Amino acid sequence: MNWNREADRLERLAFDLRLIGSNGERPTIDQMLSAPILSEWRKAPSLITVLTGVANGHPRLGSGPVTTSMVFAQGEGWVRTLSRFYQLQDPQR
Repeated sequence: MNWNREADRLERLAFDLRLIGSNGERPTIDQMLSAPILSEWRKAPSLITVLTGVANGHPRLGSGPVTTSMVFAQGEGWVRTLSRFYQLQDPQR
């Protein structure tokens, strides 16, 4: 495991959560423009909250079915997981 990469990822998460929690900030326009789109999403059964759905523009996985990492914050049209922001579209009914 690359501990430096994991530490960087956790530091980015902590920074984002501080902004969201301190004054109800939404993700920036730049963060949303670079965030993959997750459509047909739903919460997946798990001991932690994760989402499943169809990703479009994921920086590592490309496009297709995904299960996100743990969800830490969610607002209207977005979610912040351990790894990144996602734009939310079309929840599965």
